[in-house]
Amino acid sequence: PTFAAAMSGAISPTVPADLRQGNLGSLRALLAGRTRGPALTALLDARLETQGQDTLLTWAAKHGRAEAARLLLEAGASVGTTTG
Repeated sequence: PTFAAAMSGAISPTVPADLRQGNLGSLRALLAGRTRGPALTALLDARLETQGQDTLLTWAAKHGRAEAARLLLEAGASVGTTTG
């Protein structure tokens, strides 16, 4: 799959690729300095161009990245957002 962002390139393609490998650096950089709220939630809930149209949270969960999932949830990612 390709790892482009669903929202105007707002999420760097390196973020899901790094999450898959267990590297949280690009996720932490994405979240750094952003205020929790509707705009951040919309960014985190954006669909990635993966086979399953994952969000960052579902991508992290599929790859067993509990710490990434925790960071995303604390930042406001929606649990109820489904893929596909």
